[in-house]
Amino acid sequence: MHEAERAPPAFTLEQSAYEAEIAAVVGRLQAPVCQIGARAQMLDAQQRGWRGRLAARGIGGTDFIGADLEPGENVDAVFDLCASLPAIETALVPALAGRPLRGLICAHLLEHVRRPWVAAANLTALLAPGGHLFVQVPWVQAFHAFPDDLWRISLSGLIELFAGLELVDAFTSGASNDVAYRLHRDGRPDLSLAARQMEAKVFQLVFPAAENRRLLGSLKERRAYLSRGYLPTLFISALLRKAGSCSEPQV
Repeated sequence: MHEAERAPPAFTLEQSAYEAEIAAVVGRLQAPVCQIGARAQMLDAQQRGWRGRLAARGIGGTDFIGADLEPGENVDAVFDLCASLPAIETALVPALAGRPLRGLICAHLLEHVRRPWVAAANLTALLAPGGHLFVQVPWVQAFHAFPDDLWRISLSGLIELFAGLELVDAFTSGASNDVAYRLHRDGRPDLSLAARQMEAKVFQLVFPAAENRRLLGSLKERRAYLSRGYLPTLFISALLRKAGSCSEPQV
């Protein structure tokens, strides 16, 4: 059978609770864990949640390190993720005390850094062999300066940024973070390019021109007409692993 004659892959869409997905991620992380971008902000209550989630699993005290560019609530180490690796390692010395960093959390941060490729390289270098990194980025979202808004990153983009790590799992969630989705094929999660290309069929809405104008006209607050196609706010979450096994340093 020629390639063009083969039937397209049969995908099924799995829906799950967002908090259940996060709980599964927490279950994979091993101490010590560092959250990058941990400073407590009123605009992002989820950032404060990681310390509590991990403490409930027994990873608390010195086993959880909140890191940020500026000091503040929930911050134990201050550094710029795009600085030189030695400078970052020096800033982490008091908190780590020579221990290998087995878990990293970088949620809603990479879109705000000026050089995400440098940040990704530093995260990869900081992670101990066998450790896990959880990354969360917006793929579709309105501009939100914090203090600026620079990038949108797809799952393909994350794979390129973290080429030195293995992609273990990934899911898509919305702005409210109450529902998560992933595509399955033959009963197993599918992280292939073909699955990513299904995004348009799964999430995108395309309205006829007249219906689209009626929709915009029905809104209480005016919105500019740009297109008949809409893609809702989408966040990409990925769990990555560094090859090898992590062992405690010899005393």
